[in-house]
Amino acid sequence: MNDTIEIKILRYPKLAKCSSCSRVRDIYYKALIYDVDDKKSVVGDLDLCKVCGENLYRGQGGEKGGPTEIVKTFNF
Repeated sequence: MNDTIEIKILRYPKLAKCSSCSRVRDIYYKALIYDVDDKKSVVGDLDLCKVCGENLYRGQGGEKGGPTEIVKTFNF
C-alpha cells in the first residue's frame, strides 16, 4: 500500500461533489494525503464517492470492497 495516501471510510455519508469524478453523490470515503518527506503532516484531502474510493483503494493494492477503518471525528 502507498504510505503517502490513506483512505478511510466516513461514519456518516454526506451529499457533496466527488473530488475525482466531479459528480454530486454520497461521499463515503476520505483520502488523506501526507507529506512525502515526513509522512506525518497532512497536506491535503479528497472527498470520494463509493465507486471512486473503492477504485483508488484497489489501485493502491487493497482488497475489493474498500477500506474498513472508519473516521469518527477530526480534531484540529
